[in-house]
Amino acid sequence: MALYLAVANRKGGVGKSTVSVMLAHSLSTWGAKRVLVVDIDSQCNASIILLGGRGWREARDARKTISDYFVDCFRTPHTVPETYLVKESGDIVGASGRRPVLDLLPGSLLIDEVQGDLFLDLAGGSAGKNLIIDLSRRLGLLLRRWDSAYDVVIMDCAPGLSFVTHAAIAIADRVIVPFRPDYVSLMAIDRISLVAEGVTNLDELSAIPLSRRRYLCLPNFVRGRGAERLLIEEVGLTHPLADVQLAHRDGIANAFDWSSEPRTIEAKYGDGVADVRRLYEEISGSMSKVTPHARDYARDSHRALSA
Repeated sequence: MALYLAVANRKGGVGKSTVSVMLAHSLSTWGAKRVLVVDIDSQCNASIILLGGRGWREARDARKTISDYFVDCFRTPHTVPETYLVKESGDIVGASGRRPVLDLLPGSLLIDEVQGDLFLDLAGGSAGKNLIIDLSRRLGLLLRRWDSAYDVVIMDCAPGLSFVTHAAIAIADRVIVPFRPDYVSLMAIDRISLVAEGVTNLDELSAIPLSRRRYLCLPNFVRGRGAERLLIEEVGLTHPLADVQLAHRDGIANAFDWSSEPRTIEAKYGDGVADVRRLYEEISGSMSKVTPHARDYARDSHRALSA
């Protein structure tokens, strides 16, 4: 079964899409994993990084987006999930010159409106009191339909907490929380951590040992200033903190311009490739230790939806 990673933060501009793509590139190339990226952010940054602007528009026109997938699955029985995927996405190749298994469920500008429409459709056909929970669980089950086809599914979440972001966090085996080392990010981490652990306040959160929590905070855009180091240390006192800190480098920033000529991951990331390697080693090294939360979620969800 696939391992599910949600890259999430309630705050925008913290590098969720870039971290998602870095993990996709490195796990598929260096780790030889079968990787699927699911873009659930209406900004579609991960899709544009992996397909280029023209490629993303072609996917949208071909109705290969997450919005199309959700709408069709809700309204048409026996929808085939694979038909919505763009195969061999990205512009990297392995050392042998072969493309890795890196596929994409492209994002949609309409995903926010679609979630609202699905909620209204569900409300019109049900008198239940838990419609929000019901919709999130149904979306979660749809996100889990690639268990046997991939080794890793990376879900690039939107800022805030929409229905589908809630669903992605709920099914994730591990939630990666990129953050900038500033005080606004500290407050955002507190909020997303409650959702990841399913608790209502920080006192309940503190009762869960750091080693048992599902989320991992990842410092990003780090410039090495003293104030930044203090903020990162402050995060580490109350939240699980990654060992790796992603620096603010031109090589990483420039790597997200899509190229029509495939390159090796080393050529693509330039002076940032060492950071990508450290991120890959930490995340891949911890994957075998992750509790299979998504499988428990699937079992409980099937029970809830059939009740």
